[in-house]
Amino acid sequence: MMSKTVLITGASGGIGKELADRFTKDGYDLVLVARSEDKLVDLARDREKYRVQTTYIAKDVALPGMAEEIYRELKEKGITVDFLVNNAGFGLYWEFLETQLEQETNMIDTG
Repeated sequence: MMSKTVLITGASGGIGKELADRFTKDGYDLVLVARSEDKLVDLARDREKYRVQTTYIAKDVALPGMAEEIYRELKEKGITVDFLVNNAGFGLYWEFLETQLEQETNMIDTG
């Protein structure tokens, strides 16, 4: 049986890291996406003992065109994604009228 592949955004910490742990233990191959390459390298290295294929992509999914770049990179590597866990995101902690419109739209674009 061929392994299924899950792509997890926001995988470098918090809920994303926990989801990566759970999918790893269930035998899924992983594509981990986050901004922090150092954290992704460590996370991928930790998965070596589980014998799952782990690919990491250090990109900020909030930036325009990143989804297309990730898609092209995976296509070039011959990786097919079976499941997407779109976990990337961030919050703003001020009163709505005190935030900048650019921050609000960036938050929406990330999800």
